[in-house]
Amino acid sequence: MIVPETLPLLTLIMMLLLVSVDSRVLNKDSLERISCDIPGQLKAGHCTADRKCVAYQKIVNDSALNLIEREDFIQRLQCGRYDGSEVCCPDSDRYQLGDYEDAAVCGQAAYSFRIRGGTIADIDEFPWMAMLLKQQRKTRSLYYHCGGVLIGRRFVLTAAHCIVQKTGESKQDQLKYVRLREYDVYQDPDCMVQGGFMDCSEEKLDMKPRKLMAHPEYKYGSSSRNHDIGIIQIDPVPAYSDFLLPICLPVEGSDHGDRRGRLYNVAGWGKTDFFSDMGSISWSPVKMKVGLPFVGWEVCKDVYKLMNVELQRTQICAGGRKAMDACAGDSGSPLMHFDRNKAVWVLKGIASFGVKDCGKEGVPGVYTSVKEHLTWIKDVTSHA
Repeated sequence: MIVPETLPLLTLIMMLLLVSVDSRVLNKDSLERISCDIPGQLKAGHCTADRKCVAYQKIVNDSALNLIEREDFIQRLQCGRYDGSEVCCPDSDRYQLGDYEDAAVCGQAAYSFRIRGGTIADIDEFPWMAMLLKQQRKTRSLYYHCGGVLIGRRFVLTAAHCIVQKTGESKQDQLKYVRLREYDVYQDPDCMVQGGFMDCSEEKLDMKPRKLMAHPEYKYGSSSRNHDIGIIQIDPVPAYSDFLLPICLPVEGSDHGDRRGRLYNVAGWGKTDFFSDMGSISWSPVKMKVGLPFVGWEVCKDVYKLMNVELQRTQICAGGRKAMDACAGDSGSPLMHFDRNKAVWVLKGIASFGVKDCGKEGVPGVYTSVKEHLTWIKDVTSHA
């Protein structure tokens, strides 16, 4: 028999038990709120049971999507448990992807562990690389102007100074083509012997620029070249292949290994002495690559302050090794990081400027941070 005096004690015990149960529920829920990256989407998601993610269920049940692309994308959404029952779920009821296929295949190119300064890239390395070609007004001949990087079927990122005309120079040569699937300018199609077999790409692809969009805060002629980033809209490219793929954009809020000394990569057709034995050639006819260490912003800022250049947080730096650098003509080319966890290449920066003598020891090159401009990139590509 329960005496009335013990009721408060029992009530207290019951309340403690309820709190304990609630605590376990909260802990379970908190596990489902672990932040995770959604491929092709700027905002991070949360690791959630697949049956509870509305956006995931829409993807699974969408019969209109390409089966292979859908399965690739679903595979990359897996997180948490090893049994595949948890996926990276967005806060909204759908995955906000400008192009579904881009998210499924971006950044999936071969990774070489033998990157050194000034070496020739393999024929299938960096299939998102783009050449910006101008046309001479008198001779109508094409010439290499800047680099660029494919981020989707209709968009190429480059440096703003590559697409903005100087004030008062209406007679400046016009940007004629954005060239994709290029490797060696003297061959078409490009071929290379790899592993005893002849590997050939598709023919080069010249796309007309439909719209040039420089960042609204970029000021031509500024010593710091802050916000030196631009977007070129082109017609949709044909089917992706080993020689034509977009690179992955970074996920908002993640650092992707921004640590001093971490090795990144730059590729392009810019000025080089690699072919100096061929006479007067100064621009590389073949796609080149170089590994560069990431340099902390504070260190880089102090270096350039001595040259009366004030860097901003929207800029990042890499390099500073003798005879290893992005150089003239590499403007607009991508600074890339290989994410080993996801086995994809991620775009870190866009080559902006450096000292006149490329590869000067102790003076890194300056790149426009892509992560710091994600909102603008997403806004432009979503409404173009």
